[in-house]
Amino acid sequence: MAFLVHDLLRRSAKKTPDALAVQGPKQSLTYAELDAQSDALAQHLRANGVATGTPVGIAMHKSLASIVGVYGILKAGACYVPIDAFAPAQRSAAIIANTKLRHLLTTADRVATLATELKSCEESATLQHLFLPTPPKAGVLAPKGTTLTVWTEPIESPPLPAITDTHVAYVLHTSGSTGTPKGVAITHRNALCFVESASQYWEVSASDRLCSQAPLHFDLSVFDLYVAAHAGASIVLIPEFYAAFPKKMASAIDSHEITIWNSVVSTLTLMMERGKPETASFSSLRSVIFSGEVMPARYLRRLHEHMKYASFFNVYGQTEANSSLVYAVDRNAIPDEDDWKVPLGTTLPNFDVFLVAPDGTEITEVGVRGELFVRAHTVAAGYWGNPVLSSEKFVMDPRPAQRESRASVYRTGDVAYWGEDGNYYFGGRTDDMIKSRGYRIELGEIDLALLSCSGVESAAAIAIPDDEVGNRILAFATIAKHSHLDGKAILAHCRGRVPKYMIPEVLYLEADLPRTSTNKIDRKALRVLAQERQETKE
Repeated sequence: MAFLVHDLLRRSAKKTPDALAVQGPKQSLTYAELDAQSDALAQHLRANGVATGTPVGIAMHKSLASIVGVYGILKAGACYVPIDAFAPAQRSAAIIANTKLRHLLTTADRVATLATELKSCEESATLQHLFLPTPPKAGVLAPKGTTLTVWTEPIESPPLPAITDTHVAYVLHTSGSTGTPKGVAITHRNALCFVESASQYWEVSASDRLCSQAPLHFDLSVFDLYVAAHAGASIVLIPEFYAAFPKKMASAIDSHEITIWNSVVSTLTLMMERGKPETASFSSLRSVIFSGEVMPARYLRRLHEHMKYASFFNVYGQTEANSSLVYAVDRNAIPDEDDWKVPLGTTLPNFDVFLVAPDGTEITEVGVRGELFVRAHTVAAGYWGNPVLSSEKFVMDPRPAQRESRASVYRTGDVAYWGEDGNYYFGGRTDDMIKSRGYRIELGEIDLALLSCSGVESAAAIAIPDDEVGNRILAFATIAKHSHLDGKAILAHCRGRVPKYMIPEVLYLEADLPRTSTNKIDRKALRVLAQERQETKE
């Protein structure tokens, strides 16, 4: 039995050392090689001041080196903090500041870029040490105040530390309404409980080949990496740019003989819409897992038509509690109506999901809506460095019969209800969070990015449901009377503050924004206005 996440790697390396662990675009690693290389990195980290519980950043694209990186950090007793390789410098700096990162793994070609990006960000002042898998080019200097270490060079170091499953394994940052990303702290126990449950439910074996197209800062990567290691299976790294080329994505499934596919809904819908699925056989696929958005019925029918040998699963969950509900799609039960809503499903093994009414009582009746709570060992330790928000979202089980247990549960903020068929169904949100392209996004963070542009007086981002990406993001703004700002300049400003997936696709400049009776921006009115304008445009 594994008690730590990296025990999964050590166990498979001992059992099947020559088995393929990671397949990259040009190179690959066996389990023995991955184990040895991550050991070497762990030694370098310990020799350079990384202590038990220390957060260590990873700022690199998905690659063999990044997989070595996560395991090396875990073996050193530290926790890894993935930073989106495409994130604006200000967001990267905010994550560095939130976790007070002193150590960062990156690549040689990113050193000069990092030095430029972080030069003007005071928050990056905590960085002291960069670790690289290969030396930088001659003349390339580390950012001021930092030193460089190439982790593939041999080194002698003290023995690796003993840690427990209560230590934090990784911190994943999600969108925050205050404009600052929230760091979700996941312990080894949190991660392993999900891995055990998922491995059992999908019966993953050493013969499986799992796609790995989710970046490390996205929680879907947890399934790819550690469920594969649990079974001694292989993961195939799908290049990040394939997301913009659905035909390449479809072709990769066949060429790499992927058996288990796990992605957000929009990746699959785009594959069906623009990936010429009729040219692929998809014959190796046995399980197709999708999450993050509502899967439109018409695309689900097309997926079944083209992926004839696969079973399909709609998975529901959050970074804070991982995947807790699953709906196994019955091929013969998909109705012809396009307005059919795919259920959230029923609980995965070892999960307790329940509904709570506004007055705090548990809801057990069919059709009655309430906030969905999750109780499981997968529930995160809280938000890194944010005890106030942690106390709001991670609470003791409120059910009278469970109060003595003092078990921590997660308030999802999602509204759901029981269906007559015994499945949970999604019923909206209790706050201003949406999902787009699988990412959970606080619209308030986009508002703040817009308002931070000098000359913008008021602004509001709104979401319009969309079959392909879950939600399309549009925005409205007013500018100062004598300002010469235009929409392009405002959006360019936002690109320096929030990730690409949070940039509004359209920005409407208005003389004024509609208000409610309490003088708040009327988002409902803006949503109607945006839909009307989009329909006129189409």
